[in-house]
Amino acid sequence: PMSNWPNERKFAVAIWAVATSGYVLWQGIPFDRATQFLIIITAALAFSIGTTTRSVRVFADWVPFAILLYGYDYSRGAADTFGFKVRVEEIYNIELAWFGWLFEDKIPTVWLQQHLYDPNQIAWWEALVALVYVSHFVAPWAIVGILYVKNRELWAKFARRVITISFAALITYILVPAAPPWYAAREGLCEPVVRIATRGWEIIGLPIAGQIISLGQGVVNQVAAIPSLHAGMAVTITLFFWARVGLKMKAFLAFYVSLMFFALVFGGEHYIFDAILGAIYAIAVEYGCRAWERYSVKRRASLPPEESFKTL
Repeated sequence: PMSNWPNERKFAVAIWAVATSGYVLWQGIPFDRATQFLIIITAALAFSIGTTTRSVRVFADWVPFAILLYGYDYSRGAADTFGFKVRVEEIYNIELAWFGWLFEDKIPTVWLQQHLYDPNQIAWWEALVALVYVSHFVAPWAIVGILYVKNRELWAKFARRVITISFAALITYILVPAAPPWYAAREGLCEPVVRIATRGWEIIGLPIAGQIISLGQGVVNQVAAIPSLHAGMAVTITLFFWARVGLKMKAFLAFYVSLMFFALVFGGEHYIFDAILGAIYAIAVEYGCRAWERYSVKRRASLPPEESFKTL
């Protein structure tokens, strides 16, 4: 508990929280990778004060996340660099063939926006859509940060999953660049699609937040539709904590994944196909990591004590 923290950690964490909050209020949500990594690494350093974790180890532990953040930027130009074809019609046709019969021969995004989207009025439930959509940019980092301080073993397991699914998605973005629904609509494949996943922020009372996030959408990879990492990360979180939480939290996690799927499709950011593929990636990563962890435990058990210690 926080009450047992040494005063030095309390002071450092307080300074970090004030400085970070002040920066966000002043400059908005940071989308440049240097600032994002600076916030993450200073948080890890602040929370590790008074523990046995040294500063050098903190940097070493978080380097993979820094590589991951910059990887997203690299993937943006990789399609042009390597000459891979951007899949626009192919993904659109899959969505229409799989789900069009349920949505009056339209892709689900078009049907949902035609029936639920009012450009002149924001529905109350769109605030939930915005919160869930944006949680993707916060929840994984918050979880790894909290686990880093509270339970290093769980942190290592969860971080392994986050890094694995993220790099698997990044490789896919580079090799198979694919367009989301709003992009397909812009190319004339279907009726207009509006990017509305974040407009619910205006109901929350933070319209500027929605504007900042929308601005950030313009600088990230525009052809990173498959798999949906939003959906994949939500399923990753759910699978990791499912056996570790009670019934109420299980219900919340199931609702969270369902609402994330809806937010992505309704908001025009992903097809249902993208979200399903993201979930498949998450399931594969979860069971792959479990197999690796079982193997690691057996391997350490078979080693002499001194060698087993070195593998920790």
